[in-house]
Amino acid sequence: MSDSLPAPGRGIRERMFDPVPSAIVVWVRIAVGITIYFWAGSFLKVVPYQADGIEKTIPLYEAVFLEPEFLFKYWGLEWVRLWPGKGIYWHFVVTQVAAICLAIGLLTRVSAAIVCGAIAYVLLVERQIYVNHYYLLSCAAGLLVFLPAGRSFAVDAAIGIEPRQQIMPRWQLWLLRFQLGMPYIFGAIAKLNSDWLAGQPAGIILSNRAEMPIVGPYLMMPGAKEVIAYGGLFYDLLIVPMLLYRRTRWLGVALSLVFHLTNSQLLSIGVFPWFMLATLIVFFPADAIPNLVARFGRKAKPQPTSGEDLSSTADESVKPTSRLGKLGLGLAILYVVIQLLLPIRPWVLPGNPSWNERGQRFAWRMMLRDKNTLTAYLIRHEPSGQFLYAPSTVVMTYYQASRAERDPELVRQAAVQLRRKIASLGLPNSRIHALQLVSLNGRRPTPIIDPTIDLASAQRGWFSDDWVIEDPGPFRDQVWAVEKEQWWKSLELPDPFKPLGQTTPSELLKYVESIGEAAPAGNQKTSP
Repeated sequence: MSDSLPAPGRGIRERMFDPVPSAIVVWVRIAVGITIYFWAGSFLKVVPYQADGIEKTIPLYEAVFLEPEFLFKYWGLEWVRLWPGKGIYWHFVVTQVAAICLAIGLLTRVSAAIVCGAIAYVLLVERQIYVNHYYLLSCAAGLLVFLPAGRSFAVDAAIGIEPRQQIMPRWQLWLLRFQLGMPYIFGAIAKLNSDWLAGQPAGIILSNRAEMPIVGPYLMMPGAKEVIAYGGLFYDLLIVPMLLYRRTRWLGVALSLVFHLTNSQLLSIGVFPWFMLATLIVFFPADAIPNLVARFGRKAKPQPTSGEDLSSTADESVKPTSRLGKLGLGLAILYVVIQLLLPIRPWVLPGNPSWNERGQRFAWRMMLRDKNTLTAYLIRHEPSGQFLYAPSTVVMTYYQASRAERDPELVRQAAVQLRRKIASLGLPNSRIHALQLVSLNGRRPTPIIDPTIDLASAQRGWFSDDWVIEDPGPFRDQVWAVEKEQWWKSLELPDPFKPLGQTTPSELLKYVESIGEAAPAGNQKTSP
């Protein structure tokens, strides 16, 4: 195989600069372009949306970016602002155009940079929409900026923007393999936790799909959640070496079809399963595509394998004596180190990342937690002592609340915004307390934020937050199944939220709506 181990007497460093066919990079370029085209198109689709008790349909980008009063941010990146006016609409239109250009190889490096930056911008401008495959697509597109993806089967090569070349140094192929193998390997490592090995959240996922036609009853059979949990763990752990090894490669392909097609039906993860299936060939030998084309009688000749001499046709950039080649390899090593350090964060930071969300992102921790949440705020005006309980939707949209309430840091950011909103109504001296009840993987709901502190004045810590309660409670084989409307009445609420035990979330919402914009009203009622 063209990317086998180094020959005797040759070092790995020299071997990494051997020329290999670049057809796999071309394939990845097309797959990334097509996938990002559909990703951007999903934000332009019309979706149901609820605001102020009114149901309507609007494009998804409006629901996510334009309807909220504010957008959540990463620390130090608060300066990343939303495009003015309808700029976010044009953002996704331009992304689709650039994705098409990338797929056909027109201005390949520029197009790859645009789609990479477009996804990165979306992830930074609204923190709560993070999804692992958004991040993966951005990384893959970013790598294509520096790889020879436009030198073969591309408009750029046809019109002379890029030199025609069907080879690349071996290390570039391994860089792609590293990037696309990361979700599998670190996904397996992340699954080595007690909740996953006990069958949660796999059991919750299956129970949510119990009404599926034909297969629904089978999903609830004894042992089904263990099959999903351990099957997912061993698939992620073994699939990369299975695909790299010739004797197990096609078994790996068959398992991948089962795994990703199952995920596409059980999970709402968009284009991710299809992209991962399309890029399995990255783990095949470098000459797999040219040989496949030749086998089907195309005019293209098969690329030489490792037994043939490609050095005479290789550009200087693929040789270790090239300064540019050495620089490229050095930058690739730095990139690899960064990509390895990010997923290690959850194992270094204190607490359970599935609970406190620290290190949860950019770490390939996929489908490890099912979080059911219910959040309410207590707005207390000082020094009068007047107060009001309010649901989180007085400051967040329903879409934001459905995702942001899983993360205590985002609930803190919303508390800061709520105090600003109250101050704009003429009550500047207000304290904001939060009751954030969280049920992690079927546990009994428990507060994750200290309800006695002024959350709007709390500070984000470097490694941990003293206002976060780091105990999710004991694991439960029997999933907490109480309707959210009855949570306050079913739990022992902490001070100062005990009065909420006399009401329900919907009753509180109706009461707050009846008195206006959640401003302290001078009385101490908590429900109608």
